[in-house]
Amino acid sequence: MESLNKIVSRIISKFFPRIHFCLAYYHHRHKWPNLTCPKDLSELWIKRLLDGQVNQYYQLADKYLVREYVKKCGYADTLTSLVNCYSKGDELIYSELPQKFALKANWGAGMNLICTKKSQYTENELRSQIDKWLVSPKFAFSERHYNLISRKVVCEEFIDDGTGGFPIDYKFICLKGEVKAILVCNDRESGHADYIPYDVNWKPLFDYCIAKHDKSELVSKPANLTQMLECAKKLASGIDMVRVDLYSNGNKIWFGEMTLTPDGCIFRRWTQKAINEMGEYYRTH
Repeated sequence: MESLNKIVSRIISKFFPRIHFCLAYYHHRHKWPNLTCPKDLSELWIKRLLDGQVNQYYQLADKYLVREYVKKCGYADTLTSLVNCYSKGDELIYSELPQKFALKANWGAGMNLICTKKSQYTENELRSQIDKWLVSPKFAFSERHYNLISRKVVCEEFIDDGTGGFPIDYKFICLKGEVKAILVCNDRESGHADYIPYDVNWKPLFDYCIAKHDKSELVSKPANLTQMLECAKKLASGIDMVRVDLYSNGNKIWFGEMTLTPDGCIFRRWTQKAINEMGEYYRTH
């Protein structure tokens, strides 16, 4: 049974989205957001979402339909192989699954299953997981564009970095079609992923990150950074605000997803300095 806090949060999120975002912002920043005259990136992104401007791009947040957009942009070679797409659990055929694969809901976040050994799961377990995701509550924390998506669960090939582990995840914050910061997610298989932001020249932005890091945790500049930047900019072209997630092992680029409301627009990993400076860029360009 859901906790009382979750039930209350869902009610506020569904019927009072503005209050939801104000409370979430206050909880993290210890001040109320200015949504009348927004200045920092979080305020600007929240305002854009509440005004309904995000809804026009909802297909890009659909992890199934976005594949067609990526193809149209000329980056079909970055797409992982599609195993199947399910509208209900019974559609999954166990014998069709490869030994390694990824299941993910095509809407929202946090509904992913990474399988590196098929025998770890039975057909019934996988079917049950699919059905559980498909009937999960709507109004995902006031990010209403997700409710415009026709729910499916996508099965794709497992992205292998060549060593059997996860490739590094590069999250490109794009404003007015330009990359303003890259949040690098590394060491995910440990269960304690590191998130460090960099600029487009691969300078670590320690003052942009709330968590404390030192140089020993830095990730080497990828050999194909220029190609990743070009890909992110192309995919973000014509969109005021979006995060483009790409994976790379230094040679091969894989498309991850496009996020219209990263971290629910709250930017919990980012300092006030970071969202102030990115907000200023957005307002002046």
